[in-house]
Amino acid sequence: MIIKYVDYIMLDQKITSSLVVFCNGPLIAQNMNTIPIGQALSRSISEVRENRRTARIEQCFLQIVSSLDEGVVISDFDVMFNPQYRIDVLKILISAAKSKKFSVLWPGKFENGRLIYAEEGYIDYKFFDIDNYDVTCVV
Repeated sequence: MIIKYVDYIMLDQKITSSLVVFCNGPLIAQNMNTIPIGQALSRSISEVRENRRTARIEQCFLQIVSSLDEGVVISDFDVMFNPQYRIDVLKILISAAKSKKFSVLWPGKFENGRLIYAEEGYIDYKFFDIDNYDVTCVV
């Protein structure tokens, strides 16, 4: 589902049970208080042996999210896009949001029904067709 930011604010902000993804970050971020989790997540992941990080990154993420207040907007989770981890970042975010309600400030862009991370041609480039995920994108 795609909804405009102004409509999201005017409506009951709990209109969806799916993960809410705020897109076009700089414009939206000015109006909200986000919780950056990058440092904590990097620290947690660095404590795991390199050959186990892919298997443990979701657990590290869940541990951090569980310590946050319900309904926060998290940002700065770029470390999860490290291509060495071979994970579906959006799937992990959605799964975690089922047990602890939070939203995310997307660290990339939204175009043509896709959430995009990095630029095409870069090793960490990824895109997610939102029709394949239970998300509400606020643009």
